[in-house]
Amino acid sequence: MEYIKRLFASLQQDRIPKARASSQYLRPNALENSHVAKLPTEILQQIADALPNEAAASFSLSCRHIYLLVGPQYLARLASSKSKTLSFLELLERDLPDQIVCHPCCKLHKTKDAEKYTVGGQLSSSWVDPGRLKCLHDDMEALVELYIHENFRSVVFKMVMKHFRVFGPDAQSRRLLDILSNKHTTYPWNDLLTKEEARCQIQHGSLFVRKRMTFHGPCRGVELESIDGFPICPHLEILSRGPLSLYIAQLHPYAPDKQLLYCESTSHCKKSLLPARSELHQCQYCRTEITADIQHPDNSTFDLIITVWKDLGQGPETEEWRAHCPPMDFLETPPPILFKRGEISSVFQELQTTQPLVLTSIFS
Repeated sequence: MEYIKRLFASLQQDRIPKARASSQYLRPNALENSHVAKLPTEILQQIADALPNEAAASFSLSCRHIYLLVGPQYLARLASSKSKTLSFLELLERDLPDQIVCHPCCKLHKTKDAEKYTVGGQLSSSWVDPGRLKCLHDDMEALVELYIHENFRSVVFKMVMKHFRVFGPDAQSRRLLDILSNKHTTYPWNDLLTKEEARCQIQHGSLFVRKRMTFHGPCRGVELESIDGFPICPHLEILSRGPLSLYIAQLHPYAPDKQLLYCESTSHCKKSLLPARSELHQCQYCRTEITADIQHPDNSTFDLIITVWKDLGQGPETEEWRAHCPPMDFLETPPPILFKRGEISSVFQELQTTQPLVLTSIFS
């Protein structure tokens, strides 16, 4: 109830023109040209009583006259039900294009604050503090950084999808997509140096993510064994089978491993792996595709490039999103899904026609 009161006060303040905020402001009569003003108080009360509680609370806030007649009783009832509070906030959100309803926090978040939720932002300390921002804490528990990328936040995901639906691909949409992407991150992975880049793009009403990880290291002695145990999604991870082979293991539910990449060895110069490129693989339980490439920037080092494409759906409340980042208490076996091979990676126009890939499903 306290949050609703503060929200109501802030909405009132936001609607007062800044140029007149310091002077005496005469509130206009919202019912001046409405027949509702002519209705008896008893009829208005019956109208409110006939509405769902969240709709009645919204009706009571429609103008000062209605609020004085109907009273705060419907707002007070919201405090006892999170679902009703969320429904009420969703009604308010329709008239607030610059805010979104955060389901975990049960609050409205402003789009202008998007950067504060990312790595290094002012709210990043809330990442491990569920008492402040539960949405960030839920992202941490769902391993969003691991399965999507380091800078991805579900709350910013919802912001960009709403803004894109309302305003289309304008400058603010591009800004939010840029915030949601990860231009460059470098970190060690076993004996290798890993560079991670991620890009987000909206198409067909869904958010698509391409994450490219480049594992760089010296030839001989390290090779592919250093990639063992690298996670792709909640259902798949990469395993090594000696220095020359990579496999994809399905974890939940279990299925036999499938080969991702095999590299022939050579004694030429200092290279011990020949360049190779894998087939395009799919996860059977979330909309994820993956390829792997071996390249040699010089005669003494190699780059293993793993590219992962994901279709995250239309927002963090969708089944597509939950398949990618299920909550910790989600123990059910996910239902298998079918989607056209290559349709996710093709969003980024990266399937090369000069070197066609063999498209195959991992566990079909």
